[in-house]
Amino acid sequence: MRKTKSCSRKWTWRNGDGGGRRVGLTGARAGFLWGGNAPFLFHATDAAEEAEGDGVRLGLYVNVEPNRTRPFGEQTRMCADLWRVGQAYGVEVVVLPPGYARHGRGFLYDPARDRWQAGKIALPDVVLRRSGSFRAAPARVREDLALFVRRGVLHTLPRAVSNKWTFYRLLTGDRQLQPFAPWTRLAHNVQDVYDALLQAPDVYVKPLAGAQGISIYRVRRSAAGGDVRWEERVVPRDAKPHGKTFQPSTRVRQASFQDFSSFQSFWRRTGLEQCLVQETIPLPHTRDGRPFDFRWLVQYVDGPDIIARVARVGAIGSVTTNIHTGGQAILAEEALSLAGLSQHAQILSRLDDVALAVAERLWQTYGAYAEVGVDLGLRSDGTPVVFEVNPTPGRRMLRSLDRRVRELSLEALVEYAIRATRVHSPGSTRKGESTDEGW
Repeated sequence: MRKTKSCSRKWTWRNGDGGGRRVGLTGARAGFLWGGNAPFLFHATDAAEEAEGDGVRLGLYVNVEPNRTRPFGEQTRMCADLWRVGQAYGVEVVVLPPGYARHGRGFLYDPARDRWQAGKIALPDVVLRRSGSFRAAPARVREDLALFVRRGVLHTLPRAVSNKWTFYRLLTGDRQLQPFAPWTRLAHNVQDVYDALLQAPDVYVKPLAGAQGISIYRVRRSAAGGDVRWEERVVPRDAKPHGKTFQPSTRVRQASFQDFSSFQSFWRRTGLEQCLVQETIPLPHTRDGRPFDFRWLVQYVDGPDIIARVARVGAIGSVTTNIHTGGQAILAEEALSLAGLSQHAQILSRLDDVALAVAERLWQTYGAYAEVGVDLGLRSDGTPVVFEVNPTPGRRMLRSLDRRVRELSLEALVEYAIRATRVHSPGSTRKGESTDEGW
């Protein structure tokens, strides 16, 4: 396993026989034509259809929001920054919205206006799904993803990997990774949740799909019954959900129950049906009492490489450490120091090994992909725990680190697109692909 912390300027594609070939990088190229207007994006003239060049084209498949300054929501800044990085490598970065399979339209970036212009876009050589969920009609999203899979250009792990139970089964089905999986049960109803609580007195109950820290409940059983704690997002009345400074706050709520009947009454109000029940892992805390866990960003450069080690530090008394619920991102090494833990190198090395093993297992199962976020914890004896993975890891938490880390993560995506285009023929099927809804 490799534990590279920086991006290589050369690529080696490792074949099944252990061989490989080196792929050099090309110089910068440019040349776009712009024009026209639209309500919140700009429309390009037909000349944009010819602005393909002879280089690699990288497509970002994202949600589109009704917002002039943030047309792609949280992905807007990353899309523009990735376009700039792509220019230095001779890679054209474009944005594809839901419905692309039907109309073939997307967006090109205009750096002079700092805006995106709409027009006809040829199918890119590599497509990365950047949004975890989509507001558009599910049928259109399925059509788009099926097209990308069929043409062999989609290089993001399938959405099915975001399902916590699907990932747990993959984890426990691997002899090497099974020791790092927390005790977990799949619950179909409130009775299943309550029964699991009888087996483990302190658990977290989570939706099967990612929730950015919301709808996650910590449930503890006691002689008198038990209690439930969760975090609730508070949105100011005058807040604009699509505004540039939209930052809802979070507050911790609590409820108690005496028996199954009172627990059932509470649980109905959560709206959760099928969900995951997982043992509570006592996280390490900073000296001032803030809990933290980790996000390792693993990207495929010359094999799986660790680009960033991030600790997510929650507030005192918080239920989760999620950045969207008020968590703070700092370097993993810094968090270990704040917790007064020794042997940093050994702890980080163990976390490295587990994160890389997870990344390689996903590659073996689903085929080539560009990146994954691996969420990790530490047991009190220092054993790593794998909570879940994020197929579309954001860059928000990297903003708190050295700016070069975020830049390296963007360069890795562009370099991956170059490597993947050189070694993978468009139209062929990659390992593990299908056209079902899992993608």
